[in-house]
Amino acid sequence: MRKNSFAIGCACFLVFALLRYPQAMLEAGAKSVTLWFQQVLPSLFPFMVACGLLLRMGAAEIVGEWLKPLMRPIFGLPGIAAFPFFLGIFSGYPMGAKITASLYEERKITLSQAEHILSFCNNPGPLFLVGTVGAAFFHAPFWGYIFLFCCFLGAIATGMLFRLFYFSKSVNDFIPYQKTPSPSITECLPQTIADSIDTITQIGGYIILFGVAVEAMKQTGIFHFLGNILSFLPFSEEFLCAMSGGILEMTNGTFLLSTAPDNLSFRLTAACMLVAFGGLSILCQTLGVLRNVPIKKSRYIAAKICNSLCSGMIFFAMAPFVEKYAQKTVPTIAFLAETAFTIPIFYIKSSIFFFACAFLFALYQRR
Repeated sequence: MRKNSFAIGCACFLVFALLRYPQAMLEAGAKSVTLWFQQVLPSLFPFMVACGLLLRMGAAEIVGEWLKPLMRPIFGLPGIAAFPFFLGIFSGYPMGAKITASLYEERKITLSQAEHILSFCNNPGPLFLVGTVGAAFFHAPFWGYIFLFCCFLGAIATGMLFRLFYFSKSVNDFIPYQKTPSPSITECLPQTIADSIDTITQIGGYIILFGVAVEAMKQTGIFHFLGNILSFLPFSEEFLCAMSGGILEMTNGTFLLSTAPDNLSFRLTAACMLVAFGGLSILCQTLGVLRNVPIKKSRYIAAKICNSLCSGMIFFAMAPFVEKYAQKTVPTIAFLAETAFTIPIFYIKSSIFFFACAFLFALYQRR
């Protein structure tokens, strides 16, 4: 009973808020359902099905064989670890964790390797960062690309740092690649769709729950109370409330940061840290996806905090040099608005340079 006292207290608080502020809570729940049904479901579900088919038909092993010379020296991991890392970057939360869980359940990686991969593979996606945070919130898609770049570098730095905790196991405990006959798509597709529906439904439940919880904390004045407690810090009350709410749910927190009166560089750095961490909502979604993987939750949370700090520091160091390239205005305020994005030249050059170096290094090691 004592072990679950905090969870019981949170549930009682939520019941109280539902009875005390029924109209506001109903509207918050309806908005969360709309967010999941109109944006998360159509964008994430096809990606889950596609990734599931690739995993079951052996694409991960092929990628692993090619990228083994790159992943081993940098992260001390087998090449197959590149599959959840890069797909996690392109698709966003919680696809990196979902793919890692699938690899572990199919015994293609060990538990130690799964924990190490999870420390850097679960990251925000470009659609959310560029379309929502950059264009809709801060009125400059450019900042979304910078967030994506910084989260990518922060994830790499975290993976390299956490290699120290898994070095003795992950380097000497590789599961050998065994070429097996690939099943047909008619065998893979039904199981993949069923698995994806289960996962996307769980994600929808967490989105609705935390959307209602955030509204409950707003209505009861908890965010305002936390802002008053932290008023000794050199930030505005709006900034402190945004950070408090962002730790619980990152989308709401980044939006409030975009409207705070503080220095733009501080607000953008805080937003970058929030999206790299993901908030408690994303954390619960990830742990729900990993329910069949017996990882150490404290170590995963420590990795996300490290990822957040690394991404924030990289952004803060880059901001003075790239601020002049940011677009001043964007004629949109939609939540995932259709905007004519212009990718900065330096972002294209740096991305091409990185992948070219990685490919050449992999070919060199393969020879």
